[in-house]
Amino acid sequence: MTQPKDKNKKKKFRKSIKGKSKAYYTKEKKAKHACALCKNVLHGTPHSKSIGKISKLSKTQKRPSVAFGGMLCSKCRTQITDEAIKIISKEKKEQDLELKTKNYVKQMIEMIK
Repeated sequence: MTQPKDKNKKKKFRKSIKGKSKAYYTKEKKAKHACALCKNVLHGTPHSKSIGKISKLSKTQKRPSVAFGGMLCSKCRTQITDEAIKIISKEKKEQDLELKTKNYVKQMIEMIK
């Protein structure tokens, strides 16, 4: 019976120096980061087998240095900036926003001001 610690790992066989094959367990790669609104894959964010490799990277290598970088894709980011500008120019009210975009629009308004 497999042990609980080995259930989420891939089993690979390698030959040792003595010529016998031995089983090794390797972790799978983590899933790619997804946009918080549309769930599309985010580009420019690393994903690795271990958290240790990612934590050793610098801040600029971990996520893009754009507003909401590492959280939202470029399409959603442009929609939120457009809605924030419409609210600032009083073309639109905050009550008309969707619930899932409301917090991001408020943060964008604070960044613009």
